[in-house]
Amino acid sequence: MLLIVCPNLVPGWVSRDILSVMDKKGQLRVQCTCCEATLTVDRGSGEVLFTEKPKKKTLSFEDALQKLQHEKDTAADRFKEAFQREQGRMELVDKKFEEAMKHADELEEPIRPMDLD
Repeated sequence: MLLIVCPNLVPGWVSRDILSVMDKKGQLRVQCTCCEATLTVDRGSGEVLFTEKPKKKTLSFEDALQKLQHEKDTAADRFKEAFQREQGRMELVDKKFEEAMKHADELEEPIRPMDLD
């Protein structure tokens, strides 16, 4: 089995899947499973000779605008949730502080090194 490492991958990740293979003058053309790029690989050494990145899909202006609006809405919702969690956390910290202040009189005073002389 030939292991091919895509140059676009995170270091250390190896693709073991070969989707399509075509012979071409001692070279293999392989489609990467992670980034959809077409890799031209040397049969003898297994080195990636060329990488052809896939063409990006173009979005219409309306689709891009709709996507941007959706991202704004979800960002606002995430902010509100985070703000509410923080408010609840601060209330909990305030309650703990008040409780600790009530019991502050019960604590023993630490022994100071000067008192031991």
